[in-house]
Amino acid sequence: MADFMTAHRFAGKWEGGLVDHPSDPGGITNYGISLRWLRSEGLDVGDIDGDGDIDADDIRALTPALAAALFKSKFWDAYRLGELPQLTATCHYDCAVNTGPRQATLLTQRACNSLVGPYGSKLLVDGLFGPKTRAFLTTNATPKLAETMIALREDFYRDLVARKPKLAVFEKGWLNRCRDLKHYVGGM
Repeated sequence: MADFMTAHRFAGKWEGGLVDHPSDPGGITNYGISLRWLRSEGLDVGDIDGDGDIDADDIRALTPALAAALFKSKFWDAYRLGELPQLTATCHYDCAVNTGPRQATLLTQRACNSLVGPYGSKLLVDGLFGPKTRAFLTTNATPKLAETMIALREDFYRDLVARKPKLAVFEKGWLNRCRDLKHYVGGM
């Protein structure tokens, strides 16, 4: 089924290195790991430099390999994305890395539901990545589903910027990432 490094090669190239943008609600970020997220994981995960707290020094201490390991544990393995076909696993994983796992799941569930006919059984759009969501992504791993997942993600970003204008500085990059993901999954 899906290979983590195949998905992470795409996501990782968009996450880059150390950034401390004043408009980023996650705070200082390195290789896609934000200070806000690292703090939410607690000392066992977040105290990268081993000094008993989680601060900007922990973000600076991250390496690409450590960031990938954290993403694999929290966004890939925790959701068993390796059991999915590569196409849907890559789309969902990249979205989870960029928007968070709950938002990624909401968008994925909406994409799945958009492909269900009028008499089909729709997924509950609850942000919980359960067996029905996993089954749909496994049995319907089509280019159309991937395109829909990405299109809904683009809509999410546009809506987010409309609601929170200070995030407009990130919109072009988010949409470029989506455009690149369309190209990337088109080659799978």
